[in-house]
Amino acid sequence: MPAIIITTPFNIDLEFKTAAIGKRILAWLIDVLIISLYYWLMLRFIYPLLGMKESIDTAAELFIIIIPVLLYQLAFELFMNGQTIGKKAVGIKVIDKEGREPTWGQYLIRWLLCIGNLFIYIIPYIMLRIPAGIIFFMILYLPDFLCAVISAKAQRIGDLAAGTVVIDNNYKSNISETIYLNIEQDSYKPMFPEVMRLTDRDINGIRNLFNAKKMSTDTEIYVRQVAHKIKSVLSIESEMEPFDFLEQLLMDYNYYTGKK
Repeated sequence: MPAIIITTPFNIDLEFKTAAIGKRILAWLIDVLIISLYYWLMLRFIYPLLGMKESIDTAAELFIIIIPVLLYQLAFELFMNGQTIGKKAVGIKVIDKEGREPTWGQYLIRWLLCIGNLFIYIIPYIMLRIPAGIIFFMILYLPDFLCAVISAKAQRIGDLAAGTVVIDNNYKSNISETIYLNIEQDSYKPMFPEVMRLTDRDINGIRNLFNAKKMSTDTEIYVRQVAHKIKSVLSIESEMEPFDFLEQLLMDYNYYTGKK
């Protein structure tokens, strides 16, 4: 799964994983199954109970079956935070490409441009009358499927237009990958107040170095270079080892920011 890196206004990089095609297909199948069950219940039990006359039968089908089904995706994504029942079951959701919750307008755009889903969702209804119609609907869905396969962020046409992306909601970044550490404010003694001249992006970069600690000689050389550069820029004189020095900066930064 390709990763999506989103930089927050605080210069902190957040990483999301795009939803795998297999998960998206499974979510879609679950949604179609739910819709098919809805059709069956309506036609098998509700319609007979209503005892509608033939003159109003078409209008009843429109308002009781067709319209609710066509609004299924839009309504659930709006009120379930970017998820239909199928998406929630497999652990995927729709987000804005900047990492925020999409607006109503974005949900509407991706729904309107989801022509394939709009027609495929009424396949159970159509197949009761025109079994061969499924081939026509699959052709309509083909552009969306191909777009999701070849686009860098697995976006279909509606996602590209709305500025949204479907992510794997079960992927959680390790908290050790963030710049934050738990510092005891009362007992901790910071050593380098100059650290506050660094940005969150600088500190995040230092934190990322610790994820690769002792991985290779090249990494250790790079750490020494980073430590030397920071000492030079901040005018700090210290005999601490590079890794120890950078770790101290990280803790000092968390101490000072925690006091705000």
